[in-house]
Amino acid sequence: MLEIKQIRKSFGSNHVLRGIDLAVNEGDVVALLGPSGSGKTTLLRCINFLEKANSGFIRIEDTSTNFAKISGKEKIAMRRKTAMVFQNYALFANKSAGENIMEGLLVSKKMKKDAARAIAEDFLDRVGLKSRFDARPFELSGGQQQRVGIARALALNPKVLLFDEPTSALDPEMVNDILDLIRDVAKSGVTMIIVTHEMQFAYEAASRVVFIDGGEIVEQGSAADVFDHTREERTKQFLQRFRLVRGAEY
Repeated sequence: MLEIKQIRKSFGSNHVLRGIDLAVNEGDVVALLGPSGSGKTTLLRCINFLEKANSGFIRIEDTSTNFAKISGKEKIAMRRKTAMVFQNYALFANKSAGENIMEGLLVSKKMKKDAARAIAEDFLDRVGLKSRFDARPFELSGGQQQRVGIARALALNPKVLLFDEPTSALDPEMVNDILDLIRDVAKSGVTMIIVTHEMQFAYEAASRVVFIDGGEIVEQGSAADVFDHTREERTKQFLQRFRLVRGAEY
């Protein structure tokens, strides 16, 4: 489904990604864990081509490309296979909730307005915001804005859905609602990569956990492998700060 090999990314002398290899199967829910500055968000942005990696290869389904030699046409084709949910929502302030969802359908997929509106209404309904089509972002709570962001990404029908710390900007009482929504999306079979600091969520919801530090993958495996049978000392040091509830539904 998704395979990346030897992705490297530097900002000047700062080497953020140092040769990342990662394979994601269809339907996987992959949680990317690691300290701030470890390269998690940069990796997502490279997969989505919001950042251009310095080198490496990426394949999504039967489409592959070399980051060092990618053309504009190839970049657009690859980007259409993914969709991103941002930590700060990234909604257009001058557009309604529904129009924010429609925008990608109109611009990227070249849909007619009526068709795009019908899809936007459907996905707003799915995230519990059926009545808020005409609401502007400033009229919505943070949790509602993030629901719009998730609806916008899902409406594009991506092969891989990317989440960049989707709860980090939310008030604590809103976090569980968004995590419940993401878990429901995961149950539908959508392939997902989630950068998160919500360890309990990662433990319960992820089919695979990947721990990144210093721009390198330190450890990966099932949630039980990484959390309960940790092999690497660096991973142990990171995880010991978090207390998990084992054996309870989350």
